Amino acid sequence: MGYFPLLAILTGLLEVGAGVWVLISRGPGRKRILLIVGGIFLLLAGYQFAEVAVCSAPENRLWTQLAFFDITWLPPLALWLGWQLGSPGNRWMRTAALVDMALALALSVWIFADPQGITKSVCQMVVARYLPERHFDIAYGLFYQVSLLVLVFGAAAGMAHTDDVVRRKHWANLQTGLLGFLFPALAVRILVPETEGLLPSVMCHFAVVLGISLFVLVLRERRSGGTQP
Repeated sequence: MGYFPLLAILTGLLEVGAGVWVLISRGPGRKRILLIVGGIFLLLAGYQFAEVAVCSAPENRLWTQLAFFDITWLPPLALWLGWQLGSPGNRWMRTAALVDMALALALSVWIFADPQGITKSVCQMVVARYLPERHFDIAYGLFYQVSLLVLVFGAAAGMAHTDDVVRRKHWANLQTGLLGFLFPALAVRILVPETEGLLPSVMCHFAVVLGISLFVLVLRERRSGGTQP
């Protein structure tokens, strides 16, 4: 069945709208948190539009490279958000975010420098399947899954080690958003046959749960008046 882009376009437009609102609207709230959330919204939207471009011209490898480049920077940005949500003495999350940024930079170079890194894309229904070279697939999968595990457990640690109600609820939103796309994406991978290469696309479509959770975080941050340190 051919690719139908409407879902990706609508999701991307919603995420762009949310990101622009967070970034340009005036109001209370800590800018160091709101700017990161706005950036995450724009990256989520960027993948949706990149996937539409991939499926419009699957022979053009540049669109596939741009799609992978876009989502490569989601984990380090989310880890940086985690550091901002933590207590001032929470150094390990900052270190994790910096390490993840270095890895994301290395993978970004690999994505564009290796013409055989991602060799083919196939688009079906509302998802794209990517067929990367094995070494790249392993490295990229390890980077992504380890980053998400650090975020999930880091969120649990953040909630356990803060007495601030706003911080704890922010952590809960971040963790809920992550698990809200991880579990459904893994379920699709396990239950649906012929899912090879589907995870990047499926995860990004389910990441609308992350977007909703982060939007709730922003609304709470606005209501708190940005008075928290």
